Amino acid sequence: MTEAPKAELEIPLEDEDADPLFEKADALIQRHASFAIESELDDLPVLTDVVEPPTPATGVTPAAEPVPSTAAEPPLPDLAAAIAAAAQAEADRLAERLVVLDSAINRHIQDWVATELPQLVSRELDDLAERLQAAAASHLRATLLPLISGEIADTLDKSPEA
Repeated sequence: MTEAPKAELEIPLEDEDADPLFEKADALIQRHASFAIESELDDLPVLTDVVEPPTPATGVTPAAEPVPSTAAEPPLPDLAAAIAAAAQAEADRLAERLVVLDSAINRHIQDWVATELPQLVSRELDDLAERLQAAAASHLRATLLPLISGEIADTLDKSPEA
């Protein structure tokens, strides 16, 4: 069973977050490099030196001569490539999280439109109907009522007097 690492233990590899980590690593290397003395380093064999075992007659090791490496040495891990790969993996994880977030937001919007929007439209249409009815009644009183009153007055004035 593969267990995901805890988020608080992960080290982000973005540029601004990686700089302090590289500075600490450089300081550590410089601190320990000051203990190495050049003369002591000259006496130590290098990985490419051939070290001969002591000869039985003299018991002394002959001077080691550096031998050019003909075997293919394993390449050192490219730090920049590792950082780029880690950054790409982080970007991929972020993209996946954004896709999940986008689908959740779309689902919430669709649910809201399905439940809330019809109620809002219904309320607005009811308010519009009331305003339209009030405006029509007001307009009727202002324009139609004087015409009807005038017709009634004309009709009563023309009636035959007995």
